[in-house]
Amino acid sequence: MKTGPTDLPPPHAAPQAHEHGKGHGQGGHGGHPGAAGGLFQLPELKLRRYAKGEYITYPGSGDDAVFQLQSGRLRVFLSGDDKELTLAFLEPGEVFSSHTRAWVEAVSDCSLLIADTKRFQAQLLSDPKLTPAIIRVFARLLSNSINIIENLAFRDVSARLANFVLGLARAADADLPMGLRVPLQLRTEDIARLLGTSRQTVSSLISQLVRDGVLAREGRRALLLLDPAELARRAKGSELSSG
Repeated sequence: MKTGPTDLPPPHAAPQAHEHGKGHGQGGHGGHPGAAGGLFQLPELKLRRYAKGEYITYPGSGDDAVFQLQSGRLRVFLSGDDKELTLAFLEPGEVFSSHTRAWVEAVSDCSLLIADTKRFQAQLLSDPKLTPAIIRVFARLLSNSINIIENLAFRDVSARLANFVLGLARAADADLPMGLRVPLQLRTEDIARLLGTSRQTVSSLISQLVRDGVLAREGRRALLLLDPAELARRAKGSELSSG
């Protein structure tokens, strides 16, 4: 059974990682060192592998580490009272820390380079170019947190989904041309977690947008934007406060 938020493992029992020794050099692990290449210069790096569903860190774990995702995908989320709030998904090359109140879960088999926090801090002082890579991750967490608050306060679930797809479309091409291909890197289940709804609801709402001629499907991993103006209209939900 997967260890879950309501069944806290003792610190020595989770994560149930498989350690594969120390990292050496800037290659050989299949990651993206360009995002934070200086991390590879630290001595005694540990390469660990986690199976889907295992937790890398969680509140109260006592972990004292900084890690860089090499392969796979991680979910950062908050948990309480049988509810979860997904903050972000980490991609290869991104750096995160165990010093938050967040849970970090492997949503696919993954591998991480793990460094002792004190050594990483010393490296950060001597190699400032690491700082932007870390700032990018936490800036995205802050942005996602604000989006979550706006969505829950001002948008129903259909508007949340439209706003999510609109964001993906703008990332692909800010001009939003008709027929734009919009890649879906996340699974339907993961999109549902970000939007605070169910997998079935996400599937149903996408199907409705397709029936209405706003979107078209292109396989399982992409959508085509057919009516940008209508998608933007549906993404508004209630009028957001301008401050």
